[in-house]
Amino acid sequence: MQYAGASLGSIWFLLQGLLLLGLYIFVSERFLARGADFSHVLTGVLFWIPFSEMMQKSTVVLTENRAIIKRSGIGIDLFYWIPIVQMLFHFLLLSIPALTFLFWKGKLSYSFFIVFPFIIFLAIVLFPISRYLAMANVLLKDISPIIRLFLQIIFWTLPIVYVSPESIYSYLKFNPLFPCIQIFRSILLSGYEFYDILDLSNIIIINILIYIITNYNLKKQIADHI
Repeated sequence: MQYAGASLGSIWFLLQGLLLLGLYIFVSERFLARGADFSHVLTGVLFWIPFSEMMQKSTVVLTENRAIIKRSGIGIDLFYWIPIVQMLFHFLLLSIPALTFLFWKGKLSYSFFIVFPFIIFLAIVLFPISRYLAMANVLLKDISPIIRLFLQIIFWTLPIVYVSPESIYSYLKFNPLFPCIQIFRSILLSGYEFYDILDLSNIIIINILIYIITNYNLKKQIADHI
């Protein structure tokens, strides 16, 4: 439905992702990625693009589908999963050319197939924050521009298009997504330093608290406003 009436139809879904992938890589290769090779940048943007689009989609999934929610009677809960499913589908599409390239360059780890259950696990972990953004945007229209700005901050505080210098490494670890992208790279890249999945404990705890708070404070209010 998102691309209904467009001349290229749902092809835009893949095309936009590939164009962003190429743009990030071109800019980082030319200007930013000091000490980072192509595989480092490629895995960084492969992680980032589906995640950032999930966050942006989350903020509007209820407001854009308000009429459908009212008429269909299927309830709100199903719509919370739309950004999550879109993230997984988009990652699957973008991973095909990315993993093919890494294999061709001899950079792909033998454990690369684990990345798919890892992304599913990560999507489930991030579901509470996605759900919260959808709820909050119904009550406060400023959420969408705030998230766009917040994503820029998150992008530059993650080693996506650069290798983190030792001087700022300790600060980058405060970003809750930092262990996510490090584990992601350690699964995909041969010879990359291994990161323990237990490093995700902070982001898991944060999202559990968000889920509890939204159930307690926002769930009833959203039903009334929709």
